[in-house]
Amino acid sequence: MAETQGPTVISVAIIFATITAVVLILRLFARFHIVKRVGYDDIFIAVACCLSWAFSIVTVLAVNRGLGSHIEDVTSRGVNNMVQYAFNVWLSSIFYNACLGFIKISVLSLYLRLGDQLLRRLSYIMLGVVCCQAGANVLACIFQCWPIKGAYDIRIPDEEKKCININAFYLANAAVNIFTDILTYTLPVHLIINLQVPRGQKIGLAVILSLGLLACVSSIIRITYVPSMLVAEDATWVISSPMYWSVIEINIGILAASIPSFKSIAKTYFPRLLGSSNGGKGNKNSSDKLSGFQKMDNNTGNTKARSIGLRTMERQGKKGMGIETNAERCSDDGSSGDVPFAGLGQIGVRTDIETHYDR
Repeated sequence: MAETQGPTVISVAIIFATITAVVLILRLFARFHIVKRVGYDDIFIAVACCLSWAFSIVTVLAVNRGLGSHIEDVTSRGVNNMVQYAFNVWLSSIFYNACLGFIKISVLSLYLRLGDQLLRRLSYIMLGVVCCQAGANVLACIFQCWPIKGAYDIRIPDEEKKCININAFYLANAAVNIFTDILTYTLPVHLIINLQVPRGQKIGLAVILSLGLLACVSSIIRITYVPSMLVAEDATWVISSPMYWSVIEINIGILAASIPSFKSIAKTYFPRLLGSSNGGKGNKNSSDKLSGFQKMDNNTGNTKARSIGLRTMERQGKKGMGIETNAERCSDDGSSGDVPFAGLGQIGVRTDIETHYDR
């Protein structure tokens, strides 16, 4: 039996397509059922999911035509098979670049709802950059040759078609994608640093909003395979690794972009995973005690930022008291938020208090 990497590529494509389907279902459940509002970021990520599935489908079709097999095994199947193989690879490049663009547009659309004015301005600038980049990449993939079918139809002689230097395009495209990924996912850093919330919440928020950098790691790993792929004679064999790393990259990007939406699910069904709690036990001989109260007011321009700490009261005759404080975002559309920012750059804080008495 001929040696092939096809099963590995197919397995990666199916596994990550399934994960993305689960992620999208959870995200839409959170937005429709819990938050009861859908934002543009949700719409864009849904489009990205569809493009991701399309990419996985054409990847599997390319495997059936020879992707992952040695070139001599593929050419032995005939010219028509090679044309179909090249056509699926051509389609995959279009879906890949379009998907990356919609992922970043979704993330930037989320930033627009966070309320910070500087972040909003930077997000609008990055939206322009990403839209131009993604649009140009998709058009370059479609019109890399003229006539268009010259990109994949090996039956058209070279003198009858004009093509760009596709090798240079692939390398430049990969490098620019990594650069825009880093810019996109690090935009909220200044806002997180200036937040007046406990350090644990600040670190957790930074981790959530920076998970997209995992997609950058996948993209960096992928780019290491691109140079050898572009010059290898056994092209159908060496393309396997960059192909399944492309699958991993776009699906991790979708997962990272969707994780903030899961906060509403955790808050509704697993409330103890969020926030912090303090408890006090009553003492029969103790008088009322007040501990841990802190209040700070800072004026920044026209915006007043306020941080209020927890206050724990102990009184005779009470079994105990628990206080839990959660920071929440109030978005411009009034929806319950995914991340703890309020409109106009403020922080919304909700405190839930539970008191238990002996009877």
